Amino acid sequence: MKLFRTFTALALTLLCGAGIGIVLQKNTDVSQHAANHLRRFGWYPQSARSAVRLQDALPQPVIPQRLQGRLKLYVLVGQSNMVGMAEIPADVATSANIYTFGNDYRWAIAKAPVDSSVDQVDLVSADEMPGFGPALPFAQTLIAQNNNQIIGLIPCARNGASITDWEKSPSDQSLYGSCLKRIRAASPMGTVSGILFFQGEADAIDPQQFPSLRPDADAWAEKFATFAYNFRSDIGNPRLPLLYAQLGQPDDLEGLPNWDSVQTQQENIRISDGAMIVTKDLPMNGIYFTADSYKVIGQRFADALATVGTGSENAATSEFPDGESLPAEATQ
Repeated sequence: MKLFRTFTALALTLLCGAGIGIVLQKNTDVSQHAANHLRRFGWYPQSARSAVRLQDALPQPVIPQRLQGRLKLYVLVGQSNMVGMAEIPADVATSANIYTFGNDYRWAIAKAPVDSSVDQVDLVSADEMPGFGPALPFAQTLIAQNNNQIIGLIPCARNGASITDWEKSPSDQSLYGSCLKRIRAASPMGTVSGILFFQGEADAIDPQQFPSLRPDADAWAEKFATFAYNFRSDIGNPRLPLLYAQLGQPDDLEGLPNWDSVQTQQENIRISDGAMIVTKDLPMNGIYFTADSYKVIGQRFADALATVGTGSENAATSEFPDGESLPAEATQ
């Protein structure tokens, strides 16, 4: 009996406490009072900082909700000269209109290097020393032509990749398969609007000296045409614009016996809804280009895009809602 009375008294106490708490919560700012007491004893700043740190650790939306689904997505395919091998210029600016779906599978405001390998997920395309390339100048040129649009870049290139490395494969351990996986992961933010392709250096080398790179200069045009057909079909748009750059003209072709062969094939091949850009007139640093040359190449990619159209009559406009546009930012 005594135990029953004790239990009853405890239950009544709890009920009264709950009732008082509800009344206080309705009529006073209990949280504020608690915060004031914490401040009084110097504990509040520490508890507040802990909450802020937890909030910062949570994924934060990078692309504003009103713009999600409106990006024009461009896939960056090929090898070193698409990755970018020049030193990053000090005056490279970012833009509020240009985003990158990085190798870490996260969206971010685009900056150099676009093909950064920090926290890379698909190691098959990892590059140890990515630098400045044509991708960012390409996007910046598009914005200069029409700043009422949002650009999304999807880097997939890898230094040293041959045309054979871009053969059709469903495996995400292949360049082809991992790139398709990234495109599908990025696609909710917009519409795939074009492919930029810059490759061929690896196929110009002597296959007897470097068999592991699997160069195939003699079949470069055939394999590129097959890639164009398969890749656009797998993306779901056979008319997707495909812009490809011709090899440049290094001062020294020693060790590159098939350079002219690949270069000639690139010049002669015809791809539907595609366009080639010339790079032979631009300064190079070995088989790579200077930063200024990459800027010109990016501009030429953008200019070539206008010659092949949208690739679909139903392509999304990918413009800012209500005609709003974000000005380019001057941050480095």
